[in-house]
Amino acid sequence: MSTVTTAAPIKETQPSSRVERAARVSRWQSWHLGALLAHLGLSVIFTWPLVLNFLPGAGTMVPGVMLEDRDQNLWNLWWVRHALFEGRNPFVTDMIWYPTPVSLYYHTLNVFNGLLAVPLLSVFSLTTTYNIVVLFSFVMCGYGAYLLVHYLCGNRWAALVGSVVFAYSAYHIATMRSLLQLISLEWVPFFVLFLLKAVFDVGWTSRADVLRWLARRALPAGFFLFLVSLVDWYYTMYALMLAGLLGVYVAARHLWEYRRRGGPPTTRGVLEPLVRIGLCLGIYLVLVSPILVPTIRELRQTTYMQPAKDAALSNSADLMAFFQPVRGQHLWGQYFTNRREWPYGSNRYEVYFTYTALFLAGVALFATKALRPRLRTPEEPAGPADPGPEAKTTAFNGRAPFRLPLPGKWFWAACVLLFFLLALGPVLQINGHQIQWLFSPNFQLVMPYQLVEKLPVLSISRSPDRFDMPLTLCLAVLAGYGTNVLLNTWWPRVKLATRGALLVVGFLLLVVVELTPFPYPQRPADIPRWYHQVGSEPGDFSILDLPPQDDYWHGAYRMYFQTAHGKPIFGGYISREFPHPFITSTPGYQELTYVDGAGDMFRSGRDEWLSAFQQYKTKYIVLQKVRLPDKVEPVPDLQPSRDAIHYVLGEDAKPTYEDEHVEVYLVPAPASTVPFLSVGDGWEPREVGPNGTYRWLREQGTLRIDAPGSEQAYLTFRAASLGRAKPLRILHGDHVVFDGTVGGLQPYTIGPLGLPQGVSTLTFISPEGTDSPRELGQGDDPRQLSFVVLDAALEPVP
Repeated sequence: MSTVTTAAPIKETQPSSRVERAARVSRWQSWHLGALLAHLGLSVIFTWPLVLNFLPGAGTMVPGVMLEDRDQNLWNLWWVRHALFEGRNPFVTDMIWYPTPVSLYYHTLNVFNGLLAVPLLSVFSLTTTYNIVVLFSFVMCGYGAYLLVHYLCGNRWAALVGSVVFAYSAYHIATMRSLLQLISLEWVPFFVLFLLKAVFDVGWTSRADVLRWLARRALPAGFFLFLVSLVDWYYTMYALMLAGLLGVYVAARHLWEYRRRGGPPTTRGVLEPLVRIGLCLGIYLVLVSPILVPTIRELRQTTYMQPAKDAALSNSADLMAFFQPVRGQHLWGQYFTNRREWPYGSNRYEVYFTYTALFLAGVALFATKALRPRLRTPEEPAGPADPGPEAKTTAFNGRAPFRLPLPGKWFWAACVLLFFLLALGPVLQINGHQIQWLFSPNFQLVMPYQLVEKLPVLSISRSPDRFDMPLTLCLAVLAGYGTNVLLNTWWPRVKLATRGALLVVGFLLLVVVELTPFPYPQRPADIPRWYHQVGSEPGDFSILDLPPQDDYWHGAYRMYFQTAHGKPIFGGYISREFPHPFITSTPGYQELTYVDGAGDMFRSGRDEWLSAFQQYKTKYIVLQKVRLPDKVEPVPDLQPSRDAIHYVLGEDAKPTYEDEHVEVYLVPAPASTVPFLSVGDGWEPREVGPNGTYRWLREQGTLRIDAPGSEQAYLTFRAASLGRAKPLRILHGDHVVFDGTVGGLQPYTIGPLGLPQGVSTLTFISPEGTDSPRELGQGDDPRQLSFVVLDAALEPVP
């Protein structure tokens, strides 16, 4: 017979007999193992045909249609393992954008998945490991949500329904497009569960209670939040917001209870729950500090992670998207074509509520007056609504103590509303139209996300629609409450198990009909044969891929190819890009990148080019015939890159390997190793004019010198001043090697310079600052410039 009770904590006791111990084992098998198996089956259904990728002969099939993010995430799994095996920091790499160290602190590295992949990659291929990680995330997401809803609602049927709402939401399914860091939201419900337990379970009456609480509640809460951070910073932000909302709730509820009972609040009664939350977060900060500290330091030193001006608007959820089927819905999604007309309708996330989940939430909120509708059958384990002698109490003024209740349905409903408003972004959009005012132009609409954009650290957020993740978690709790209401009121003469099974099956069928994501798109992730072959070659060398990378697509699949050969490459694709100027700054690489035969500001030849290749260990130049593997697009024009290869390597250069995918050229050793110049900081992009290829100097700029040994050399160049003649100062290291006036274009010879072996720096300085052509009446160019420099070279002393 079922009973409706009020909330109270779990009584924690040790099994006193073999019978009780056996009962607990049976209970675990019944509830925990059963929940895991249930979500394994549901995950197979909702991700179908993902499971077929595990069969022999399945090849390299991977779910998703966003090839650039798919390939990037495949590389992420490989890189974490590679870095750990070499004893390197996985958050810094020179394997992409070689040889410049690249920060990955703001990249979607999802280190947890990389750690999970370490043992898997010893047994399975990279693509199979990727598929295992996806399936694992769905199963554990469902299991974590099951435990959370069971803790709050107290019965398996509500827990199963609520966990389905969260684990198989439109948002979660849409992340399978290749967003592995967003797929892995499984640790958020575990964090919320243990945070609730840390606040509401077991009063502190002795030192043993505190130690037990730290081990069983606070440490798991902090650890699971740490796992969230190892996956995604967005999810960390949402989890911390939930913790903050819980803190507001417990403080407000304590003050309200004291006021209702007619006495002043006690310091302990108000502060203890907040201290508990603070201790959980303190444990998290200790665990995450090795990652968090350099991440914040980088945020203070650079700005590349700041989003573009309209990024948040373009990644906001349209109000209609919450209420109409997703694009991948296979029954009637194609009939909702209005999204094609939205200016930002192609954004990659889905936020559809499902009307089934909304119905259950509505039942929970409006079909009962109970704050927290809850049902527990006699055979189920004791839950948080079962009062016990260790229930958390607070006394005041000698009156009877009161117990702080778990957050009720209105708390979770308020969270749903808040995250819903935040997901709408900085400007309300309804069916593609931006709504700036309500009622009249004088009533400007202010959206909550506008506050997020102004907060320190949070201002780097650029995807408001991802707030649908915590929204769906809170909606899952309401769906569990609604399930309890239906179980309490529908078919009271039918056994609870029968009612629960019918309700769950009916709910699942409705959700399947509403979402119908299967079969989910699968794409092969093949790698050309040559990259596997070169991976077995001994030696430390780099590979230069052509045609030049001109967007993130090409950098992503070249990163994926790197997982087969394991050699540094000169391109890449990271989530928050910043300038990587090496190949447009270094002789030889410049000529292969510009492919127009004009070179750069240097007067260089094959000796300098091959010396640079030798310096940076470039053994192969690979011309890729297929621009975007597995994607239909026009055949690329490879002739400019072939001409550049012949120009740099020699007209007689022939491919050492060729197939339908690649042409491979072996880079010869230089006939004579010579010093060479590279572009440093402070210069404008190269320009081509009637006098040759040149660059404008701003107020100060540098050139790098790489010398194979100590030697004497002259620096030669041509230069001219913008406007009137002005002084120019040049330093080699700390020594002034030129201090004169430069007017019209003319050649200069400086030196001889004593070049040390290795790297040294030339610094060009304009002591009188800069002017702009617009200020001087020489056109509309607003740039602040000083001197133009071209034909720079190092000439050996005879």
